[in-house]
Amino acid sequence: MDNFEIILSLRAVKDLDGFSDRICTKITTGMNVLKENPFPKGKLIRKIKGTNADFYRLRIDKYRVFYMIEGNEIVVLRVLSKKDVAKFIKKLN
Repeated sequence: MDNFEIILSLRAVKDLDGFSDRICTKITTGMNVLKENPFPKGKLIRKIKGTNADFYRLRIDKYRVFYMIEGNEIVVLRVLSKKDVAKFIKKLN
């Protein structure tokens, strides 16, 4: 299987800048799982329901990475804490 390239949106970079270095390291390490397989088995990945496009959520501890797949690229839209997720999902519709 081909490796995927992870691309961070400007908003995702801003989100990561707001976290401590320790948390950023944890999140980026968790995102590296997506390079080989953007749909790993288990409960870490969920498709976001109720949206027109195919958006996915990766769970990393108390944080959520929202992304979409375009060809061989994984575009990370946002990196949010669990408490901010509901507002973001409403904006996707």
